[in-house]
Amino acid sequence: MKRRDFLRAASVPAAATTASAAAGSVAAQETDGGTETGTETGTGMGTGTGTSTSGGSGGGGGPTKTVTVGPGGSLVYEPGTEEPLQIAPGTTVEFVWDSDNHNIVVESQPEGANWEGHETIENTGFTYTHTFETLGTYEYYCEPHRTAGMVASIEVVENPNAGGGGGEKELHSFGVPIQAHWVGAATILAIIVTIIFTFYVLKYGESAHTGTGRNG
Repeated sequence: MKRRDFLRAASVPAAATTASAAAGSVAAQETDGGTETGTETGTGMGTGTGTSTSGGSGGGGGPTKTVTVGPGGSLVYEPGTEEPLQIAPGTTVEFVWDSDNHNIVVESQPEGANWEGHETIENTGFTYTHTFETLGTYEYYCEPHRTAGMVASIEVVENPNAGGGGGEKELHSFGVPIQAHWVGAATILAIIVTIIFTFYVLKYGESAHTGTGRNG
């Protein structure tokens, strides 16, 4: 086999290896970002009934969101339990009780935030509102049903609707986490494939332009 043909055969897998290594560098940078710190808030529980509205802080013409507390008797906050509720600063969240014996105990919140939750246990029909101003993550739970998984979180971000339009999307936006060690493993696999391919061409392969010595 000619040296020129060998170099041509080995160049394609080598290029794939280089591309995999570059992707690994980008993925590692993406997975390193994003930290969040919060301050712990004390807990407590009272008892009470009624269908009144409890005021939070602020309130002035900003957007509003509704969180259903115990929808249909389920031990969840919706939205908030299955995935965080993302809102912009200045959004007023109205918590609406849809079943009995629930409350809102704040577990953690960003530095400087003043959310106190609503620790009094309330029943169906009760509503409570609070306006969230400080960026960050707010975590809370229902004290009577915490062990059953009735916990939730609210994320206050500058642009909660980012990424909702067209354009290319990264794999992690579809729920596929990109781990640096996965890309590293793919790079090693590409190297192994290159070696095997080169060995095969050297031992068995013929150039695409080399005839067999036979004429039809």
